[in-house]
Amino acid sequence: MPPAPEVREELVELGQALAFDKELSGTRDVSCMTCHHPTLSSDDNLSLSIGVGGVGLGADRVHPDGIFIPRNAPPLFNLHAMDTMFWDGRVSFHGGVESPADEELTQEMLDVFEFGVVSAQAMFPVTSREEMRGKLGTSELSLIRDSSFTLMWEALMARLAQIPEYVEMFEAAYPGTDFEDMSFAHAANAIAGFEVAAFEAADTPWDQFLRGDDWALSLDQLQGANHFLGKAKCSQCHSGASLTDVEFHNTALPQIGPGKGARGVSLTDDWGHYDVSRSTDDFYRFRTAPLRNIDLTGPWGHAGQYTSLESFIEHYLDPEASLLDFDPDEEGVDPALSDTLVANQDLVLDHVSPLLADMDFREQRLDEMVEFMHALTDPASLDLEHTIPETVPSGLPVGHDQLVVPDNYEGAITMEWGFGGTTFREYQIQEPSMCVEDTGTVTVSFDRNANTLAIDAQIKGLPYRPDLCYEYNPSTEWNAYPDCVEDGIWQMWMVPRMFNLIAPFWYDAVSGDFIDTDWVLDEPPANAFMVYLPAGQMIGTQMFDPDPETLEANVHFDLEYDRILDELGKAGVMFSLLPKNIYNPTELEVYYSTSLPEEYAMSFDDFIEMNNMGKGGLGLAVSIEPDPKPSYLDSRDNVMLGYGTTFPDLPPELLPVFEEECGTNFQWDGINMDGGDQP
Repeated sequence: MPPAPEVREELVELGQALAFDKELSGTRDVSCMTCHHPTLSSDDNLSLSIGVGGVGLGADRVHPDGIFIPRNAPPLFNLHAMDTMFWDGRVSFHGGVESPADEELTQEMLDVFEFGVVSAQAMFPVTSREEMRGKLGTSELSLIRDSSFTLMWEALMARLAQIPEYVEMFEAAYPGTDFEDMSFAHAANAIAGFEVAAFEAADTPWDQFLRGDDWALSLDQLQGANHFLGKAKCSQCHSGASLTDVEFHNTALPQIGPGKGARGVSLTDDWGHYDVSRSTDDFYRFRTAPLRNIDLTGPWGHAGQYTSLESFIEHYLDPEASLLDFDPDEEGVDPALSDTLVANQDLVLDHVSPLLADMDFREQRLDEMVEFMHALTDPASLDLEHTIPETVPSGLPVGHDQLVVPDNYEGAITMEWGFGGTTFREYQIQEPSMCVEDTGTVTVSFDRNANTLAIDAQIKGLPYRPDLCYEYNPSTEWNAYPDCVEDGIWQMWMVPRMFNLIAPFWYDAVSGDFIDTDWVLDEPPANAFMVYLPAGQMIGTQMFDPDPETLEANVHFDLEYDRILDELGKAGVMFSLLPKNIYNPTELEVYYSTSLPEEYAMSFDDFIEMNNMGKGGLGLAVSIEPDPKPSYLDSRDNVMLGYGTTFPDLPPELLPVFEEECGTNFQWDGINMDGGDQP
């Protein structure tokens, strides 16, 4: 194990304070060390961590709303020897730092980093809603767009600037640099310095044996090491000083918990390194865990699926059988996670690592293998209480026994209009008047306590009362559309649920044909069965016209926070991309329901909750509608769309690619979204 670098005392003190200070979280109730606590071997003893909004520490920590972070908290030991961070490897250092922030992590910031990827890693937990930043509307940090890393980091430094002791500590840790000239990179670098200094583990019995102490290992540990390095071939992946190749492998682990992003039909799957590489080779691959202090850092697996080290090692005796037979209750995971097992076993096995087939792991060696894992524990890591400060500069408590409940969800989010909201069989309106640099903005203001939700939009370049015709009629057997619109009028659409609603649909058991959603059927049809599939829900506003001279519209719409109804007093419509026949699931059709009754009205909470979990955003768009609007278009749009926008920004792989020059209207031919291959 290469020795940890020396870290100057002032930097360690600053990093320690920041790591334990809840000032870095949106509602000031969670710190970095909440999930990486020294008394819990630098993690939290939970299968899945509980971040902002929780109370308690370790196994006693709970969240009143049952919210979990999607992945297990990795321990902090020997980070100085790593070049890749997080289970999916989204922050790595291979000649230069790669991260979700891309160019927002500037060269000036990189020049501050003294500990490479460890310094870069500390930049990101503070930006995660589930971990530290909190739900939309609970703080000034929460109102920043999820993709605006620079604004988040600047807001955190603005907080720290209000605490004189921090200003002094920063300037002492970075002599010659004024606080006002520093960025959050200086804070992250200090946290990394503390982690490097506090969590080195380099004097295990295994290290002593390698240095020549033949009596450092017991006979069982020695036999376990021999099997680990020999026939079991564990060292194919667990190699090097930290006993990890820092690569990504699919070892047939089950998936529990909320999942990372809106993945799979259940929206709770976790595709691992694929979300970073976008390579189909990386489905369900996760970073090889380092093994030093492995005995101290359970539960084990990327989602903490195994609560005993023995059962985790036993998984590798027969990974396929272990995956297929996994029972969260038998494994002893948190009861709140017992019903979250994802039925993705076939998909996982389709992409499983071929290295597993090379292993010759013998059951009679299981106990010896466990004993070898014990030999990877550094005795100095058993007591780390000396790394915990008594106080932090903000004055916030270092402990975790106070539940912080937000007073309200309130604030405003502003988005810029643009093209990119159309796909499938929709008609994209982009008249020459719309091809301007400044297309206007839309602001959504919300206040949960006042039960108010308002939309204020300035929209520029909209053609006045246009005549438009589809290139081909997009009607389906469920949804009709006119061939043309004459003297059209504009309407705005709000989509708080974008394919993150798991909705019930009925299919005929004999033919397999789609019937309708359970939400609009009075009773289940005979000889039918229900399938739950991802869907969305949207509502329309009142109609409006732009000024005929300026082609600009300034509109305001008032809605209710807890019951969002459309211009007809309905709950809008449900939409989905469904198999026309469930026995032929690759032939898909766009479906819109009829108007939904009030009982299915969305709350703005629905958007906030899904956004908090990274499973969706808020969409808005404007469309051209017939005037008057026929009843068959009640509560839904005519799919002739102009501008659109989302909060947060859509990832690049979900943005449609326009081949036409701006100023040319066109209609999508079927499904034109290049989102990459999916399992």
